[in-house]
Amino acid sequence: MRSAGLKMVTIILLAPLALSACATLNEAECETSNWRDLGQRNGQDGRASSYVVEHEKACSRFGIPVDTASWRAGWDVGIRQYCTPRNGLQQGKDGKNYAQSCPADVAPGFLRTYAIGKRVYDAKRERENISNEIDRLQESIGSADDEKARNELQTKLILKQSELRFAQDRLLEAERQADRVLYSSGSN
Repeated sequence: MRSAGLKMVTIILLAPLALSACATLNEAECETSNWRDLGQRNGQDGRASSYVVEHEKACSRFGIPVDTASWRAGWDVGIRQYCTPRNGLQQGKDGKNYAQSCPADVAPGFLRTYAIGKRVYDAKRERENISNEIDRLQESIGSADDEKARNELQTKLILKQSELRFAQDRLLEAERQADRVLYSSGSN
């Protein structure tokens, strides 16, 4: 009984902290934010134009209005800095998710290079996964109890090593394509 009461007190005390962790801004930030600068930073981070709603929710808890027009003016500048082909390539290579935030006039260039960068990211992950499988197989071979099990594991290892070579080839091709995009005049 005492333990249940302690748990309830802990939950009650921690609930406001958990809720505030979800908010985009705290009270002081709502009071002092330069909405244009914040909008520009949000745009530069690739946030969707609807992200201002999250700020409105956070600040409404304190009765503080958001200057949506200023935020939007800043976001319009920031999102164009984010939605460049060069940044699309980097975001893809970093494995970042795209929030469908680029304006229609710049989205095609961003998405084209993002897809190329994403191929690099995916190829690296594939290579890493296969390499990890090879490591596990090598460990298993060393600890196999009988000859038959060792032979089966050795066969799997040979197949995985072949897969690794193909994965490495795919990665090299994806990196070459990314390099061509990066150094072409259209990636600036």
